Amino acid sequence: MADEATTKGNTMYDKSLLAKSTGVSLGVIAIIGLLFLSTGTGLAVPVAGIGGFTIEADSIEGDDLILYPDVVEREQGSDAPQAIIELQANRIEGLRLVKTVDLGDVSVDTLDGTVRILIESGGTVETDQILIQSPGLNASEGTFNGLQMRGSDSDDLTETFQISAPSEPVEGKTVDLDGGENPGIELTDPEIHATYLATNQITLPELELRVQYDSDDDGEYEFG
Repeated sequence: MADEATTKGNTMYDKSLLAKSTGVSLGVIAIIGLLFLSTGTGLAVPVAGIGGFTIEADSIEGDDLILYPDVVEREQGSDAPQAIIELQANRIEGLRLVKTVDLGDVSVDTLDGTVRILIESGGTVETDQILIQSPGLNASEGTFNGLQMRGSDSDDLTETFQISAPSEPVEGKTVDLDGGENPGIELTDPEIHATYLATNQITLPELELRVQYDSDDDGEYEFG
């Protein structure tokens, strides 16, 4: 496999990138993986189109963090609130994307069990801009440089609450805040549950794709 793969997509927040069907077969998953490796369509196509997935890493650094709430369309067709995370100039160490599919929940008549799709990079992953829809995340440590939280009574949900880092300088009566500098956010051992990810460009050194199969749902993947 090539040491480095570069994918290019569209950062526009476009729900049309989300596939509407939940019927997934092993053949479809394999095709998705091949498209990801060869066509430069962006991460939103292979992982966001078939439900939620997990982003894991040893560390993530990102510039110009903006985080705000919004209502997004779920794969079931209904809407749900999620956090929208926008970052610039990201650096990710030990990236691991994980998608698990219970074959009992999809239209596969000949197979039972669970399929797990792993996309891993062995080097430093770099992106220019990235947008993530996420219902939640956790990390062993998070550092924000120039953190600012702002709330309002706006009729626009995306304006009711916002986290940014770095931020504009603020001078109070007893404090003089310089607004910090990039990277705005640094996460150690993050685990991000996401339903959508899109980026203009992403470089993944030592890229590896694996499709694993657990036929009896015992947690051991016998194939892949």
